[in-house]
Amino acid sequence: MDKGDVFSILAALIIVSVLALAFRPPVADAGPEIPKNPAPTLPVTVPPTETPAASIELARLSYATRFWEYPCCHLPGNLTLYGGSDPPWKGNQRIIPFAYIEEGRGGITEAFHVPYAVWRLNCSVSSTIRPEAAHFRMALVELESGTIVEGADLHYPGSIVKNVERGGKDFYLIVSVDEVDSYRITLETLPEYFVTPLG
Repeated sequence: MDKGDVFSILAALIIVSVLALAFRPPVADAGPEIPKNPAPTLPVTVPPTETPAASIELARLSYATRFWEYPCCHLPGNLTLYGGSDPPWKGNQRIIPFAYIEEGRGGITEAFHVPYAVWRLNCSVSSTIRPEAAHFRMALVELESGTIVEGADLHYPGSIVKNVERGGKDFYLIVSVDEVDSYRITLETLPEYFVTPLG
């Protein structure tokens, strides 16, 4: 290769470099630096928060002192006509208690109002001294008519549930106990009836 060829190659390289510098595209402004290996960001999912249920204050039922003014003051002779415990409510629905009575003796309660179309009486009886002789009898009476709406007759300690499909009325309970340490009757309803009371 002679010197003329070397000069021709060098001249060609210089010309190409000058042309490249003259016609090169403008350089973009430098933006924020991108990390080489950015950590993957996972979407943050916030679990739905349950609205706290309004705190329900249970009304405590107590025995009346002027029960002789009620239309019905005596338990019928045969409460077994009202059957045993009713079947439990289906599903995993939350049961809402709204009133209760807890006593160790029998009596007649003061009148109480139930504004729910469907509700139940959840009765539990405790007897430790003479459980074989324990006897619990209860009648739910509609105040206006004196009609017995529901009844329960339970021998021995245990529990019984009575479903009631009558609401928007005033009621009272007649309770009789023998050899019972204590009993509790809880009045309960379901959320769909609780949020739409009858009045």
